[in-house]
Amino acid sequence: MNSKKILLLLAAGVVTLSADWSNSLGEFGDKAKVLLLKPDLFDTAGDESNHSSDFQTERKEHFDAIWEDVIAKLDKGLTLSRQIDQAPDSSYFSADKKSLRKELNSVMDDIIALVLDNQTINYRKSIREANEEIDRLKKDILEYREKKISAPLESTLGTTKTGYDEKIAGAKEQIAALESSVVRNRELMSRNFRELGIDLSAQQIDTLLSRVDGDDIISMTLMMDVLKQITVQLMGIMKESGEELAQARKYYGMHMVLLDLVVYVQQSLIDKIELGYIPRIDRILADTQNMLDATSRSISNEEDLSRRSVYYKNYEAQKLTYKVATLYKKDLLAELDQIKKAREVSQKNLDLSKNTYKTVSLSSDLIRVISTSQKMIGEVMKLQVPEIVPFENIQMRDKFEELTLKIRE
Repeated sequence: MNSKKILLLLAAGVVTLSADWSNSLGEFGDKAKVLLLKPDLFDTAGDESNHSSDFQTERKEHFDAIWEDVIAKLDKGLTLSRQIDQAPDSSYFSADKKSLRKELNSVMDDIIALVLDNQTINYRKSIREANEEIDRLKKDILEYREKKISAPLESTLGTTKTGYDEKIAGAKEQIAALESSVVRNRELMSRNFRELGIDLSAQQIDTLLSRVDGDDIISMTLMMDVLKQITVQLMGIMKESGEELAQARKYYGMHMVLLDLVVYVQQSLIDKIELGYIPRIDRILADTQNMLDATSRSISNEEDLSRRSVYYKNYEAQKLTYKVATLYKKDLLAELDQIKKAREVSQKNLDLSKNTYKTVSLSSDLIRVISTSQKMIGEVMKLQVPEIVPFENIQMRDKFEELTLKIRE
């Protein structure tokens, strides 16, 4: 089976889920810069598809809609960052580093919420809601079939056998329509990612939506794209400011807050995996192993062949659960390791940015440092390569989804 890699860029740039993304990083960065400095170029022309035009229009409209709010949040974040530097480590009577950091984190959460309010997230939400409705309708069909057994052939009050047949047929029609919408939304998500330079198949979208960390990866992809747009726009404003150092320092400070946001997001995901996902999958593995041991003993002790056969089928199902859970944990640990490495690089970039903010006296130097930090995207990209392999079969997918629900509990 061919494995396709998903590059999760959680530091100073765009998350990418394509093995070929590294070759096109510079091209995408240049494209983003042109689009932001010349807004009219968001309107696609020539031989580009209608979807491409619609996506770029939505992308432009989303950026325009959040720009002023994001700038206001970044300005507030910069003020808090300055206060943190001057505040005591702890204090009973005034703000200290810990309380101010908590306030800054709240501002960062606000920025994330603004950035992630877009159509691709809505596609993901629609897919999940459709799948939940499909599950509900399938349960209804089972209930209708059960009730049909004792239903009368004719009745003026209750539902007849024919009536239940009609309900079953109606539910099946709804399921077919919902399944079509899932396929359509999955394809639209794939196209949107492709517009960002991310080659993500519909099958990989399916895998992501089934993983407990799938939402994190998808959200990070979209968030980093917008953050990169913001950084490019800040560079444009700084260049227009010329040698006005006070203005240049202000916008460079906002860029510094964005780098802080990247570290914050990375650490949040590390905590999710380390403190939430992995301990829960460990519990699932332990419980499943106990079930395997108990079922194995039952098989050995059971003399009746029919009951023994049922025990054996249960044992095989439990083995599948243990196998998939083991693979699940392996993937999460690999992702955790990569994100930790990337966070180290991001922290170094942030430390450099803070040092530069305090020492640089020329606006041109600040612009040059931002340009250099943009190039560091490639360095971080190489550190984070979680691999997403499409499911071998429906049984594996269903088991993954089942485990994901348990991990989220």
